Amino acid sequence: MSKKEKAAELARMAGGLAMELMYPSRCPLCDQLRPALRLRSVFQWAKQPAAERREVALPELRPALRPEPVCADCREKLPWVREPACMRCGKPVGSPEAEFCRDCLRTSHLFDQGRAAFTYSGAMRRSVYRMKALNRRDYLDFYADAMVRAGRRYLDAWRPEVIVPVPMHWKKRAARGYNQSELLAVRVSRLTGIPFDRKLLYCIRYTGVQKELGREERLRNLRGSFEARRLEKGRRYEQYDGRSGAPSSVLLIDDVYTTGSTMDEAARALRAVGVRHIFFLVLCTGATERDRIMPRSIAD
Repeated sequence: MSKKEKAAELARMAGGLAMELMYPSRCPLCDQLRPALRLRSVFQWAKQPAAERREVALPELRPALRPEPVCADCREKLPWVREPACMRCGKPVGSPEAEFCRDCLRTSHLFDQGRAAFTYSGAMRRSVYRMKALNRRDYLDFYADAMVRAGRRYLDAWRPEVIVPVPMHWKKRAARGYNQSELLAVRVSRLTGIPFDRKLLYCIRYTGVQKELGREERLRNLRGSFEARRLEKGRRYEQYDGRSGAPSSVLLIDDVYTTGSTMDEAARALRAVGVRHIFFLVLCTGATERDRIMPRSIAD
């Protein structure tokens, strides 16, 4: 590394240190301030004579400015979805012999397969609420990283051509100020290298609040709310099918999966324009009876 590159790297590290001191990071689970910086190692390095400072490689200092995103207490309590899980939607199931959850046994979904990082329970439910209601977009980097960690082996098998966020109606977006699914999709795209497209799928009908609705009510409420746009051949991706003007495989991104009605309606719109394979990756999945919620370190 040249002197100029070292100086630039040190400047970036100093900027990160200053930002962390002014705006301390919080744990996305408990929202408590973290001991985010191992400042002692940085200060000890800075006090050394110049000759000794040069002996310390920059990679040895980077961890001091890149702490774990979750505090130690919460790290051991993260409700990762563990096997056994439903082969279709990824919800945890109560028995290793069970291939599908009860929702998928009684429902013919329009998507191929999906996976989630966590169960929508306890601290994760409260975390997602703060992200949506209190504008805690600082949690999104941790969310996206967890989603990619949980779904990496599935992404290797699915090989999606494009990442598409579940769209939000403009009225909801205006009220909240952002679509969290779109922000997650951008981050997942950066982590995986899969292209991101927010213009392939649109929400064309306002559906209102759905959290109190059951599956059948949600399906009726969502019917016709999404529309996929056909694209000319080669306009955005060379992989697009020449006849349909659509990618052959799509990865949908959302924050929470509950009954699957939103994913099914999004898949219906995508299949209407010729998408053949539809997968999804979400942050949290709704809990079912006899779920197995077991903690796992984020380093797994």
